[in-house]
Amino acid sequence: MELEALEAELTCAVCLNVYQDPVGLPCLHSFCVKCIEGVWAQTARPAGFECPQCRRKFNPRPSLEKNFTLCNIVENYNRSQPPADPAHVMCEYCDDNPSQAVKTCLKCEISFCSLHLKPHLQKKAYKDHTLIEPVFDLTERQCPDHKKILEFYCKDDAECVCVSCTIIGKHKSHTLLSLDQAHTAIKEELERETEKLRGVQQNCSSKQRDLGRSEAEIKTRIKELKGKLSKSFSEWRRQLEEDEEYALKLIDEEGLRALAQIRNCSEALNKRMEQITLIDGETQSLLQRDPLSFLQNSKQLLSRVTETQRVTDPDVPALALNLSNISQLIQERLNGWEKYHSDILGIIRPASTEYRGPSTVTPPPHSSSGAAPVPLIAIKQSTGIRGRTGISQGQRSPMGLDPKTANWNLVLSDDLRSVTWTGQKQPYPPHPERFKDQPQVLCSQSFSSGSHSWDVETDGNYWGIGIVCGSVEREGGGSYLGGSSKSWGLYYCGDLCVSLRARHNSRFTRLRGFRSGSRIRVQLDYEAGTVSFHQVTDSLTHLHTFHTTFTEPVFPAFYCRNKSLKLLN
Repeated sequence: MELEALEAELTCAVCLNVYQDPVGLPCLHSFCVKCIEGVWAQTARPAGFECPQCRRKFNPRPSLEKNFTLCNIVENYNRSQPPADPAHVMCEYCDDNPSQAVKTCLKCEISFCSLHLKPHLQKKAYKDHTLIEPVFDLTERQCPDHKKILEFYCKDDAECVCVSCTIIGKHKSHTLLSLDQAHTAIKEELERETEKLRGVQQNCSSKQRDLGRSEAEIKTRIKELKGKLSKSFSEWRRQLEEDEEYALKLIDEEGLRALAQIRNCSEALNKRMEQITLIDGETQSLLQRDPLSFLQNSKQLLSRVTETQRVTDPDVPALALNLSNISQLIQERLNGWEKYHSDILGIIRPASTEYRGPSTVTPPPHSSSGAAPVPLIAIKQSTGIRGRTGISQGQRSPMGLDPKTANWNLVLSDDLRSVTWTGQKQPYPPHPERFKDQPQVLCSQSFSSGSHSWDVETDGNYWGIGIVCGSVEREGGGSYLGGSSKSWGLYYCGDLCVSLRARHNSRFTRLRGFRSGSRIRVQLDYEAGTVSFHQVTDSLTHLHTFHTTFTEPVFPAFYCRNKSLKLLN
């Protein structure tokens, strides 16, 4: 009802439509400016002009003042209305029975029915008038500055203008197009740009599909990783439970041994005290007898006392739990912990960065993540009296690291004489000799005879040094330095449990007396079948020696899980 009342207040009494450019009369009634001028043009009398609504007469003709308050109300009302349906635009020339308009003349600014449109279609005077589909409100097609129909398009300012804009307005020196020309040009431009957007849309759609595939792959990878980790941790828990049971059993056995020893000593002491108590009782009884009876029986009793005194008292050893042997047995049992630790890291670290295809780009001397520059590496090679090295007899050229064997988490220097661990996967191309699971690298040169040595300055808390046969596995548990019969290694682990261990064929030997952050010397005697490790300080401290028989060339090998290894001349 409020909307109907508002429409009634905004309806011109002449055209019965919402006001267009309303003006007010002195009698306070308002009309469309065209409507009141049209009425007065037809009904002008010498007596004066009258209001079509209240019939009040005015003489002379009153000035038509624009009703700004009503204009604002009408403007707000029009904005709130949906676009006018051409079917509801009525002919402005029909008086008694308005007919539906079929065209609107932009020049006349009037809508016509088919009957009143005939002059525009038949007379030459109207040939330059532009007819369009019926429009209810032509204000949107008028220039806001000159109130004239928009007939041109300013290419410079990208807006529609009227004739006055092109003559006296700000667009008079600009490039102008007809509306049809501008329509055709902008339509083509819009279609081209829209076609580009379709290409963008297709690209986005393709990326969206890639994201979908990546999401599925990641979910699958997560499931696989969780499965592998759960299996590894379950195995670890099972092994720990077995180790716990084994350790408790050892302690129980040692406790039973110690307690049995205590019981045996206690029984011997009790027996000794019972004998003494018995003799003491007999002595007290004999002392009560008469002298003759006493003398007759004292000789035998004295003999028993003397004999009892000669018996040695039972020795009571230092009774305690002997845990040294248990500690060694448990230590040997727990050597497998490092394997589980390595297995877990072997699952997580390779999965942190997936290989994205081969690359021919030479890896940088240090990672792009801002890691410290890689220290220089040098290898000390000494040719013994036994003859030649794996390079050539008597050759003393410095050895270098072999890039095709380096794990993806190792960075080699440009001169191939240094190695540093990085968490960022390097773009190395696939190669059958590359270590896939362990952060290891070999030297390019091998040794098949002679004596050789090289010094290694260690850095970090998880590293390994040793030698391997050329046929050692490059993935799986057998690829681990010292994890098979084809490799021998010295390991330092300073993060979980500080220890230095020698390893061969998955068997560990714990070493003592080692200080971290020092130099290690590796000495190889191929014919003797020995590889020895020494700590280099002011003097050489022997750490461990492996004894074997080499049947194929061996390569210096390096395991770098943290920071770097530096080999010195």
